[in-house]
Amino acid sequence: MWTQALVSNLGGLGFDGEFHLVNPRGGEMLGRPVAREIPEGVDAAYVMVGTERAPEVLEECGRRGVASAVLLTAGFKEMGQEGAILEKRLVERARELGIGLLGPNCLGFVNYHRRLAAYGLLVVPPLLAGGVALVSQSGAMLLHFHRMAQARGIGLAATVSIGNEGMLTAADFFEAFIDDPRVKVIGALLEGIRDAAGFLRASERALAAGKPLVVFKVGHTEAGRRSISAHTGSLAGEDEVLDAVFRRHGVVRVRSLEELVETCALLAHAGWPAGSRTAVLTTSGGACGIVSDLVEGTGIEMPDFPENVKRRLAALLPVFGTPQNPMDTTGVVVDQPALLAACLDAVNEEGGYQAFFINSDPPREPGTNPSRVEERFASLAAAVARLPFAAVAQTSAVDLTDYARETLRGHGLHLCNGLTLGLRALDGAIAYSRMRARMRRAEAPRERAAPELVAGRSGALSESDSKRLLELYGVVGPEEWLAADAEEAAAAAESLGFPVVVKVHSAEIAHKAAAGGVRLRLTEREAVRQAFEEVLEAARRAHPSAVIDGALISRDVRDARAELILGAKRDPMFGPVVLVGAGGVFVEAVRDVALRLAPVDEEEALEMLDELRVPVAGDRGAAARALVGVGELALDLGERLVALDVNPLFVLERGVVAADALVVLS
Repeated sequence: MWTQALVSNLGGLGFDGEFHLVNPRGGEMLGRPVAREIPEGVDAAYVMVGTERAPEVLEECGRRGVASAVLLTAGFKEMGQEGAILEKRLVERARELGIGLLGPNCLGFVNYHRRLAAYGLLVVPPLLAGGVALVSQSGAMLLHFHRMAQARGIGLAATVSIGNEGMLTAADFFEAFIDDPRVKVIGALLEGIRDAAGFLRASERALAAGKPLVVFKVGHTEAGRRSISAHTGSLAGEDEVLDAVFRRHGVVRVRSLEELVETCALLAHAGWPAGSRTAVLTTSGGACGIVSDLVEGTGIEMPDFPENVKRRLAALLPVFGTPQNPMDTTGVVVDQPALLAACLDAVNEEGGYQAFFINSDPPREPGTNPSRVEERFASLAAAVARLPFAAVAQTSAVDLTDYARETLRGHGLHLCNGLTLGLRALDGAIAYSRMRARMRRAEAPRERAAPELVAGRSGALSESDSKRLLELYGVVGPEEWLAADAEEAAAAAESLGFPVVVKVHSAEIAHKAAAGGVRLRLTEREAVRQAFEEVLEAARRAHPSAVIDGALISRDVRDARAELILGAKRDPMFGPVVLVGAGGVFVEAVRDVALRLAPVDEEEALEMLDELRVPVAGDRGAAARALVGVGELALDLGERLVALDVNPLFVLERGVVAADALVVLS
């Protein structure tokens, strides 16, 4: 099966180079002679032998000067520890021999410009060459990429199955495609990121080069989460961290194979808009309603048309047409093929929109009046060429007919496959535009060192020590006193001023409220004495072996405009991550959070506050500066940081107060 498909691909798609079949037995196969050894002058080998024979074949490649090899053979690290050892040895030997190794356990690649399909499954022509390169850890998905692109008239530059990434990783191919002038957009289907440092370097290069990197990362499930004592550990799970990584490094994230292909195709064809202000023009009132619903929760903005634009549109539309955004050009477009184009010009010339989303369906067949079809698409193509950016989408997700593909290709038009995918692709293009606009200037890194306060410490710090550490970074707690007995607690309350809060103090009790160790809004001495005894008793019942230092007495913050959680943790692959979210006792139930890689500046911190579903009132600037401080602390703690919580951070009319804090060190 593999050999038959490979020979058919190499001989039947227009590849103009030579290829040879090699087997020690020689003879003939599929009507072609079989060499007993690798001929001279071979550039690449496609290896499909048993696991035990792979090293022998690799040695022969080295002797014959073969520079690269695709290893279909499986049975390596995907099979466990023993296979991983075999793969490591194979890769080390390939490096010694100077052979670039793709795989093992991969199906190969397709180069659409060279019409070279060194791929183990049958590729059916035609091969449409274009600007989209796609990388996949799943080899079979290359066939689906090919079929989707073929059906939609999307030109591909290359598709690559990377398998185990024993030597050549996804990042290596990203780097190669960044340097390839034929590639405009790079897409990837990834089950995991095996070379984190390489991925980050490549994504930064791609962003700087203006070559969008679009990734469909699978496996974002709750099973990947790891809960620890700090809330941040469960709130900032693997998938949320990956979102933060992608956002920082300019990677467009998609959620399906179809969205991956469509987003890459739109970016390759139209580029990206300068902003999110979008005018929507459709050929159906129903499409207007669908679009209005689908843009909810995206970065697409649809401000209504200015009055001068509405007047121009009213003059073009029939009396029953309504000039508004989104706008239905009404059924008269059937008899007036140039109406849609005229409306686009009217909005473009005076509306101030940065992007256009256009709903227009392709022709299935020439019909009884081919000239009408030609007029419609010629006028649409001319109008689209005058727009700053346009995504054109058909109404539903159906394949194009041969006639439709030829008509669209003849006019240089690309149609997204349905309203849903079209809007998702537009949202991705807008997201990429924003990430390009926010490319961070490289700053000289300052020397990092953990504060003396944590020298020799490990595990969870007490609340008071956690707050002392945070104060070094500008995150200040309330006035408070550590009391050893009830009388001292009452005296501290009077000194601080009522109302007060009483909290059990122990480095071994991370969640004091859950243990019954917190009393709020106490307004008199006797209540404080009683609260002291109660919180210690409750804490001892919940944590019998915990060492308890007494209770913290602090002023009760009663005029907060918002409650937040600030957090940080060290991700094993990508380093420190900072988090902000809706705070309080229901923080994990609400799960309203925004994440970034550390460090963050004040502008980025404010953007994180804007991403929360619950609006943040009060001194947002002070909240943002506290988040910046948490990021700096996370960087200084380095590999010692396990997790950090400030919960709640009270946001006041002026300033913020860190009411509770927990720092966990390794």
